Amino acid sequence: MFLDGSHRNLGWAVRVVKRKPSPGGLTTLDVTTSDAALTTSLLMLDKHRLFVMSEGESFVFAWASGYQNGREIRIQGVLAAG
Repeated sequence: MFLDGSHRNLGWAVRVVKRKPSPGGLTTLDVTTSDAALTTSLLMLDKHRLFVMSEGESFVFAWASGYQNGREIRIQGVLAAG
């Protein structure tokens, strides 16, 4: 499940994969979804707060940006402290 900074439900993904940490310290997720509303929301992210809950893992981004990466959406951002 994906929630925006106001805790509004943005939708569900079929798959969320956390990539290996990048040298710049950004956390990167590859998201696979058939939910058109979620796709639109994630592609419009530009340094926005984002909450992600997926298969027992949670990510709270202080800010995240999204872009198309082939058939997936790549989310990159900085996790919130604490």
